[in-house]
Amino acid sequence: MFFITLLSLCSGAGTDANVWVIVFGENGDTGTLALKESSKSNKFERKQVDTFRFPDILSLGDLSKVRVWHDNTGIAPGWHLEHIDVKDEFMDKTFRFPCDRWLSKKDDDGQIMRELACANNDYLDLSEKTKYEICITTGDAEETKENAWIVLEGRKCRSKEFVMENSSKKKRFLRGNVDRFEFSSKNVGDIAAICLGHTPKDGKKVKGEAYWHVEEVVVTEKELGNKYIFLCNVLIPLSPKRDEYLTFECTKIIESFASKARSLVPVKYEIIIITGDEKGAGTDANVSITIYGSNGDSGSQQLRQRLRNLFERGQTDRFVVEMLDMGDLQRVRVEHDNSGLCPGWLLDRVEITNTANGVTTIFLCGKWLDTKRADGQIARVLYPKY
Repeated sequence: MFFITLLSLCSGAGTDANVWVIVFGENGDTGTLALKESSKSNKFERKQVDTFRFPDILSLGDLSKVRVWHDNTGIAPGWHLEHIDVKDEFMDKTFRFPCDRWLSKKDDDGQIMRELACANNDYLDLSEKTKYEICITTGDAEETKENAWIVLEGRKCRSKEFVMENSSKKKRFLRGNVDRFEFSSKNVGDIAAICLGHTPKDGKKVKGEAYWHVEEVVVTEKELGNKYIFLCNVLIPLSPKRDEYLTFECTKIIESFASKARSLVPVKYEIIIITGDEKGAGTDANVSITIYGSNGDSGSQQLRQRLRNLFERGQTDRFVVEMLDMGDLQRVRVEHDNSGLCPGWLLDRVEITNTANGVTTIFLCGKWLDTKRADGQIARVLYPKY
């Protein structure tokens, strides 16, 4: 179950237009939701909080963005939206999507549709500061009692120098230890390299040669969760000079779902379900499908249509679902809830078409989903026919 709450604040902020949203998460999206039945009799008024309840929507996991728009109808369609909150009752978690902009043909940039990023992990703005976590693994060869410093070399810019202090109270950089630090910096974009130095505490002079064995450095961009891994395995000499350091190029990047979701675009998929042509092949049960692709999975999507008797013997049923681009389709899971007078079902095949590129993937079945027939299974995992 989802609760969607919207707030408008500015003078003249309310709208008479019809409003819709789509909520996107790690398990797919909700499809288009019309915001019709609010907790208030007159929707979307200034300084008013409107709440909409959607009891049939399955959990999408962590949410990444929402798309909100209106049809510009009514006497005063212009609308200033402060923010949207989406509460997932299953997870007992609320996700906030800041807006603070107009959806108006006559105000702001004239747009009546906005895509809003989730702000739960500090809203990302490339022009503002962001947080990085630095995890450094010290090797077995040499530990150090001195300080270290790091600079991030990004595709967008270079970070400031961050000093990682070692103290007598909290000893760091011991053999085999992993030490964690957090620091704020302007967002540097994708991190290509790091500069790593080893410097004496309190600016004291260096006596003799001293080294620090750095095995690995992992930099995590906190807002999106992207990880940049640097395999070093090198001895870094102690030096008071800031121009004496070692540079390491990124060895591996682990991109988070939140980061991928920002670059993915919504795509409409046509799902065709063909029921077998044998006696008793149709089902009265509720049918769901989960689509798995190279970009993730859709989450469980119930296949419903109003005023149509679905999944009858020899029948072809068509559904259109909008989801983030799934990439190459790898498999589907089709199941029913075994409800109704005649729940047993003979599924012939599933055909899914990405309407954006016209590619159709066929998944053959030809098996019963029936607790009283064959192997008694009511869920099937199907793979593409090539």
